[in-house]
Amino acid sequence: MFDVVHIPPDYFARLTLYSFINTIIITSIVVLLLVFITDRVKFLPKINIAFTYIFILIIGLRLLLPFEFCFTKGIRDHVIMHGIKEIVNTPIISVNTDNSINVLHILCFIWALGAVISLSKYFAGYYFLCKKANRIPPCDENRINDILGSIKSKYNFNFSSKVVIFPSFDTPAEFGLLKQTIFLNTDKYDEKELYYILLHELEHFHNKSNWLSMFLSVVGYVYWWNPVVRLFKNHVNELIETYVDDFVTKELEQNDKIDYLRCIFEIYKSENNTLNVNAPTESIIGIGKRNRLLSRFKVAVNNKKINVPICVLLLLVMSFYVFCSGKYVVQNAEYPPVEDENWTYSDFTTENSYIIKENGVYILYYNDEKFLKDPYLENLPNVPYIENTDD
Repeated sequence: MFDVVHIPPDYFARLTLYSFINTIIITSIVVLLLVFITDRVKFLPKINIAFTYIFILIIGLRLLLPFEFCFTKGIRDHVIMHGIKEIVNTPIISVNTDNSINVLHILCFIWALGAVISLSKYFAGYYFLCKKANRIPPCDENRINDILGSIKSKYNFNFSSKVVIFPSFDTPAEFGLLKQTIFLNTDKYDEKELYYILLHELEHFHNKSNWLSMFLSVVGYVYWWNPVVRLFKNHVNELIETYVDDFVTKELEQNDKIDYLRCIFEIYKSENNTLNVNAPTESIIGIGKRNRLLSRFKVAVNNKKINVPICVLLLLVMSFYVFCSGKYVVQNAEYPPVEDENWTYSDFTTENSYIIKENGVYILYYNDEKFLKDPYLENLPNVPYIENTDD
C-alpha cells in the first residue's frame, strides 16, 4: 500500500536518487509514446514547429534538471525503492570506519566520466570545424551566390550566411550558431538542385533548428548510456527534417516536389551510407536511414492538414508528463505522515519510542502508535529495538 506525503518544504528544488530515477523512467515512457505517435505517417500532424520545440525543450530541460521541488508529493514505497537504495548503498571499498565507496559512487563516476569525454569530443569537434569554416573563403561562383541571394530575397531571410565548398563532407550540411555556414560537398549540382539544397539549409537557420540540434546533442551526450535519449535525439532531428521538407515543397507543384525528393535521394545514394551522425553538423539527409527518407517523402507529397485530434493527444501527453514529473516522486518510505512533519530525531527517547521489525520492514513506534516506516536507524541510536518473535 502506497502513502502520498508532502516532502518537507525547506528547499525549492533538490536532486535525490529518487527524483532522478523517477525522471528517467517517466521521461523514457513519454518519449517512447511520442515517438510511436509521430512515427506513423498517417498520424503525423503538420503543426507549427514552435509547438514541437516547446515539447522538446520541456523534455530536454527536465532530463538536465531531474529535481524534486518544494511542492512535490512523495509516494512512499518500502519495496522497490527500498531495494534500489539497498543495492546502490552496498559498500565496495572501505575508506575508513565511517566512510566507504559504494555502488552509487561507482555508477556516478562512470556516468560523469563518460559525459565529460563525450561532451569534450563534441565541443572539440565543433571548435575545430568553426576554425575550418572561418578559414575557408566563401564560394565565389556567381551562379551559387545568385541562387543564394534570390532565396534570401524571396523568403525574407535577413541573416548572414555563407556557402563554402568542402569536399571532405559526403553531403551538403548546415553548421554554426552565429556564423552560419552551408557546406557543399561539390559544386557540380545544377541550378534546380542548388535551389532546393540552399533553401533547405537556409530554412534550418531561419527556424533555429541548428540551436535546437546542439541542445539535443548536449542532452544526448550527458545521457550517453540511455538508448531512449539517443532515440529521442535522432527522432527529433528527423522530425525537423520533415518540417523543413514541408516548408520547401509547400509551394511546389507535384512534379517539382518529385524533383526535390529525387535530389535528396540522389544525395543519399552518392553518400554510400558513410555519414558520421556524431559530427557537429546537420546533413540534408538526416541520419541517412532509407526508411526515414521514405517517411519524409510520403509527408512531403501528401498535402496533409493539421490533425487536430493528434495535436490534442500530444498536448495531453505533455500535460500529463509535466504534471506527474514535477508533482509526484516515488521514494523510499522514509518521510513522516503529513500531520507529523514538524519533528526531529531528538524527539524520540527511550521513554516514548521503540523500533520493531514487522514483515521485513522496520517500524518506528511513537507513544505506542506506528509513526514511521524505514526510519534512518543511525539517527536513532538511543531508541530501543524490540525483537518481534512473530516476524
